[in-house]
Amino acid sequence: MSKTTETKLEPASQDSGESILSRQLKDAIVSQKLAPGQKVTETGLAELLSTSRTVARGLMEQLTVQNFLVSISPRMTLVAPLTVTSIKENFMLRRMILPELISTSIESVDMDALSVLNKAIETLNVDKDNDDQVLELLRLNRQFNLMLFAGSKYELPVSWATLLEDMAMRIYWIYVRQHGKLPFAATHHENQIKAMQEDDPKRVQAIVRKTLTQNEDRILSAVLSSDHFHSHDLIV
Repeated sequence: MSKTTETKLEPASQDSGESILSRQLKDAIVSQKLAPGQKVTETGLAELLSTSRTVARGLMEQLTVQNFLVSISPRMTLVAPLTVTSIKENFMLRRMILPELISTSIESVDMDALSVLNKAIETLNVDKDNDDQVLELLRLNRQFNLMLFAGSKYELPVSWATLLEDMAMRIYWIYVRQHGKLPFAATHHENQIKAMQEDDPKRVQAIVRKTLTQNEDRILSAVLSSDHFHSHDLIV
């Protein structure tokens, strides 16, 4: 039977907007405080996020559109399942969109900021059993990836790619909780930065495709080789 929302998050500050609450809710789903398949209600979310039922209702609608939640019926909303199929789908879509999108953003990327961010990822010590540390690593990695294509003039692919990166945090959570690190070496980011500095779109595309393919293989291998996961929803 599905659980209902029980875990209490840190209260939002007085001036927190709905975007901050949305990030808090996504983090709760990424970290499986709200586990795949868990029932979500307006009342439960309002208590979880220390907000009103009206705001909670809006967040539920927003995250349902973004596929973090699924509406089973007018009275039943669940955290979206996380399955092997959904992992494959995410990587497939990112391989279709990201290589070309990132290669069109080379001129607008702040290379120094990317290097600083990559250094922060490299030097962050992560205890795989510490949810806050794992989330911080995933946030830094997401920020790095968003910076790669944030300057693109193609607004629709940027919005798709941003959503896919949000969803990818749920996937990487599984791997980092097992291994205490991301499924790729820091040299992957360094190679991306170098190729962009050399203004080499084809090499950028090749590196992005290779990294995504290797990440998918490693994550699926970690999932399929472990008896720790449930057969349907991948709950750590």
